Amino acid sequence: MSLLEISDLEAGYETGQVLFGVDLAVEENEVVSLLGRNGAGKTTTMHAIVGADVPRVLGGSMTFDGQDLRARRNYEISGLGLSLVPEGRRCFRDLTVEENLRLAANHATDPLSVEEMLDQFPELEEMRDRPSKNMSGGEQQMLAIARSLVTNPELILLDEPCEGLAPYIVRRIESIIEDINAERDVSVLLVEQNVAVAMAVAERHYILDEGEIVTEVSTAELREDEALRQEYLGV
Repeated sequence: MSLLEISDLEAGYETGQVLFGVDLAVEENEVVSLLGRNGAGKTTTMHAIVGADVPRVLGGSMTFDGQDLRARRNYEISGLGLSLVPEGRRCFRDLTVEENLRLAANHATDPLSVEEMLDQFPELEEMRDRPSKNMSGGEQQMLAIARSLVTNPELILLDEPCEGLAPYIVRRIESIIEDINAERDVSVLLVEQNVAVAMAVAERHYILDEGEIVTEVSTAELREDEALRQEYLGV
């Protein structure tokens, strides 16, 4: 059984259905990406998994480590060891770096220590007393990832972590993802518009188009198939 298994997922909002029979899986200690054009349903998939922003799950099944996700609320899903780093970071702007981390740790079942997180993210250690609102986008993104990691998850969902970031920060985010997976044995499901980033860190890729998975490919296959990239990813 896969760590995360999604089968025939259908979901949407009051305005209409967005996902139509999505199937995907993430194994233990694996990095997988979910790719597609804007509006394909990637963020809706992530939100449906963790029960965030209340998309209506209309059908299908979702299990994490054998546990049924559809029967649980958002905070219960987090307690199972699954954490979302949302698009837009959503750090608490008036709280310092340390306060953001401590707040997340205080709400976790088996958290890591804040000091351990600051050791892993030396950039954040240097600004531990700085409010999030006074940080750059890249610094906030590192904080958002650290805030998720301090909850000691088995699987992290990363929604557009490199959006709007400078190239050197993108490279740092890539290395963080690789470290999370290799050093902490944390699996990652990545949504990313930057296909180069996805190919650099992920082993497998699901391509989502108009709410449906159209194919699953390896990194080598995605890199070699220019027609596929142009048709579904615009690159």
